[in-house]
Amino acid sequence: MSPQEIRQQLLKFTREYFWANGFIEVDPPILLPSLPIEPDIYSFSTIWQHNKQKLYLATSPESTLKKILATQKQNCFAISKSFRDLEASGPLHQPEFTMLEWYEIGHNYTDLMTSTQNYITHCFNKIKSIRTLKIPNAPWPRIPLAKLFANKGFSLPKNEPDLNQIFLNHIEPKLPLTPIFITDYPAFMSPLAKPKNNLAERFELYINGMEIANGCTENTDPKLIEENFATETNFRLQNNLPIHRTNPNFAINSASLPTPIAGVGLGFDRLAMLLSGANTINDVVYTVL
Repeated sequence: MSPQEIRQQLLKFTREYFWANGFIEVDPPILLPSLPIEPDIYSFSTIWQHNKQKLYLATSPESTLKKILATQKQNCFAISKSFRDLEASGPLHQPEFTMLEWYEIGHNYTDLMTSTQNYITHCFNKIKSIRTLKIPNAPWPRIPLAKLFANKGFSLPKNEPDLNQIFLNHIEPKLPLTPIFITDYPAFMSPLAKPKNNLAERFELYINGMEIANGCTENTDPKLIEENFATETNFRLQNNLPIHRTNPNFAINSASLPTPIAGVGLGFDRLAMLLSGANTINDVVYTVL
């Protein structure tokens, strides 16, 4: 099978997997009047000429899924097109990409790491290809971000630009090819994750040196969410960075979520790359810029 055909197989098996595990599927809208505002995530916008209204392309399906979770209180997932600006295209990046996102009621981020491993292992066992990458069945290692920094002689920086620079230059290139969960990110760069002292109950999964998934125990404190949105907005104003309208109901919906609850966004195209042995996103999608 070609990489594109393997991606189509992945779509089929993913839907079967989550429906079989009691999740409902959601088809989120792409055009939205407002979005959550998070560090390093920038949106595309357009104008609805009939109403002279500014709209934004969804950066993830999160807003819609949390709105449904707040009312229906049922585990759910979405396989949705997402769009992010200010990112260069390349082997791992396109401004338009597909995200798999799901939420688990009654679970926290440690439970969610197990669920994420189970889903990916299922996909590797289900879909056969000529790939050379192997993944272990044993529990994948979980390493706090601070420990990775300390192993390289660094302490965790107090701001995101310095943290990103050290991580990209000194940590990420040395990550193992086998799966690894990096946990407990600083709270200042995790506004939608449940805080734990100055850290957050959040993880990122890397496989083959590539970020595959970003998950957390969800922050359900509306006041803290609004404060985090205000902090990010002020940072962008001060640094002349693009701003989009924040969702006025996002914090309210978050406060109505069942607790605990954990959610993860997974790069569907990147997972298809791993499954097919492809070297670039261009190999697994049919249309790219």
